[in-house]
Amino acid sequence: MKNKKKLIIIISVVAVVLICAAAGIYLGFIKGGKEPSLQETIDSRISAYETDLRDSLASMTDQESAAKYIATWAENKGIDTKIDRNNNVILTLDATSGFENRSPVVIICGYDYASMETYINSIVCAMTVAKNDRPHGAYRIIFLSQEGGNTQSVKELSAGYFPDNAEIFYLGNASSSRIVTATGGYEQYEVTRSLNRTESTYNKAYKITISGLPAQKTGVKSAYEPNPVKTLGNLLANFKSTSIVFELASFGGGISCDSTPSSAAVTVVINEDASEKIEKKLDSAIEKFYDKYQDKYPDASYTYEIVETPSSVLSSEDTEAIISLMYTSLNGAYYTDDNDDVAALTNIGYAGTDGDTFNMKVSALGCDADLMSEIQEAYATICVLSGMDFSVKQQYQPFVINDAGSALGKTFTEAYSIFRSTKLSQGILTDFIPGEILAGKNSNAVMLVLGVTERTKDNFAGGLVTYLEMEKISE
Repeated sequence: MKNKKKLIIIISVVAVVLICAAAGIYLGFIKGGKEPSLQETIDSRISAYETDLRDSLASMTDQESAAKYIATWAENKGIDTKIDRNNNVILTLDATSGFENRSPVVIICGYDYASMETYINSIVCAMTVAKNDRPHGAYRIIFLSQEGGNTQSVKELSAGYFPDNAEIFYLGNASSSRIVTATGGYEQYEVTRSLNRTESTYNKAYKITISGLPAQKTGVKSAYEPNPVKTLGNLLANFKSTSIVFELASFGGGISCDSTPSSAAVTVVINEDASEKIEKKLDSAIEKFYDKYQDKYPDASYTYEIVETPSSVLSSEDTEAIISLMYTSLNGAYYTDDNDDVAALTNIGYAGTDGDTFNMKVSALGCDADLMSEIQEAYATICVLSGMDFSVKQQYQPFVINDAGSALGKTFTEAYSIFRSTKLSQGILTDFIPGEILAGKNSNAVMLVLGVTERTKDNFAGGLVTYLEMEKISE
């Protein structure tokens, strides 16, 4: 009996050994007996993190939930994580053995729940760098809350996160990969007018709606995208120019001047005799819209419906002022350089007739101070001619990378080339980043901006991982 048990045990052990050996042979055959390369690891993680992020976008209904998603992801990876009161998410990673004296690194990328699509490339790049198995010095990754273009979260970010000799890398979204030499200045405008309402003299109301467009962060990528507020403003101007008599009951769309509106709606009241004419005009406008945008934005919708006649409409003077403003307002690419790169742009991010005031919010970006002055002057003139009040709410000059940043750029380019065997070009990034505010956190730190794209987010992640492994010693 004992011999039989021994035989069973021996057979079981042999079976386990054979299974393990077979598995080892199989894995060795599949992987060639090698550990995955850094490129393979980066590619795998980029893909996994992006898939999960995209699948989770619907749950990010406010900035707090977006911050919680990022923080939970990091905590699940065993990373020391903190969310400050402004929803900045700070990841802290200690140096590995032998790299304790390396210059500290701070990697920054923005996020805004209302336009997360815009930030995906830089977010998954930063996540991939955070999950770093290679030797490295101490570094932080800061997911910067930029809700509605708010800079308060940057201003209140602790200067303690930026120690002496820190090397700061800002991950910006770009149309082509680059080491950035200058970023766009930023201005925020507010346009207002007191409204008077009166009883409608007509009897048929139409509500016209554009919806289903993605909200995108104001920047080069959004410069040629449809803006439903501007589109409906132009529609009203077209009604007027083709002698369609109407009263304006309401007009509105968008959330923030720093993202493109995802929807907009206008309600007009007409004499029933004009129904056929206005519907023909609307059908034509809708057909042109779908011809131009349906393939790219299959979820976009442009519709009209007959609704209950509102109890009041705007005065004819107010209606004229809004139509004049909307038709002449600048939106999209303002100036392109000799390479057809957008060097200045504007975005009408919000407009509304709620209450007794019309309000419109506009942002302007540009890499040249003179271009920014031109845009501001143009808007001020448009407002005067339209009978609107104009004010500048925020203003930041273009941020130019200094000599220290240029030197850092050369060193990073070496790391990038080691990882990908290709060289990065230099160029401007028209999109706004809070460069001056961040650079002011510590005058003994150096800052570099990287232009990350959909196609090269993996290269930048690999370049940063490689850079963190380079032995740059603090003084």
